[in-house]
Amino acid sequence: MKRLRLATPEEIESIKSDSDLDPTCLVVALDTQGGTALAVIRTVCEVDPVHYPKDFSDRMKLIFIRDVETFLSAKGVGSYYYNLPADDTTYQETMKHYGAEVVSKAPELRFKVML
Repeated sequence: MKRLRLATPEEIESIKSDSDLDPTCLVVALDTQGGTALAVIRTVCEVDPVHYPKDFSDRMKLIFIRDVETFLSAKGVGSYYYNLPADDTTYQETMKHYGAEVVSKAPELRFKVML
């Protein structure tokens, strides 16, 4: 039976451009007859979900998120992930304007696996 192994620096480099790698990531590999499978294992800080009052303005959302970011920064967190509804383009554009980066390459469904 084949076993997982740590990916080589060359294998990591081959997926670097589309894998959102940072120093906290670990890349594992599995060699098969069809090639090498690679998986990025990441432990992240996630701010999701965020619950806003019904009539919360984008300005108030930004103030709240700024305060959350200040809290995270004080705790030593360097970055965080979050989800936005795909149909809320106004909020998406606002967040991009203030420095957020889209890391999904396409619309996605989010799953959770209990181990």
